[in-house]
Amino acid sequence: MGLGLLMLGIGFVGAYLPVLPTTPFLLLATYFLARSWPELNRRVHHLPVFGTYLREWDEHRGVRREVKWWASTVAIATGAGGVWLGGTAWWAQCLVVGLLAIGLGVVWSLPTIKDVPRKR
Repeated sequence: MGLGLLMLGIGFVGAYLPVLPTTPFLLLATYFLARSWPELNRRVHHLPVFGTYLREWDEHRGVRREVKWWASTVAIATGAGGVWLGGTAWWAQCLVVGLLAIGLGVVWSLPTIKDVPRKR
């Protein structure tokens, strides 16, 4: 239960920080919560923003291509803005770029859902 809550918290923070991916942490959260706190897991699956994607993962074990593009665009735009406008040391900028690359690698390595009607 503790790991599920921790992953859920990191996933929510990742939704607002460009270098921290959201998807892997939410998937881990549902993995742990399904086994330790099924009621909270059901609630997470019905959240307005993330619920659809988590249900699709459970049903199809993948992510839609448009979700990957949207996540990549937002991550690159915010990461580049942070590096360009951040005024931080070169090593911190390299760290941001490296973490961004890892996050994008994780997102694009997930299986892609094809030709399945979207459920709300």
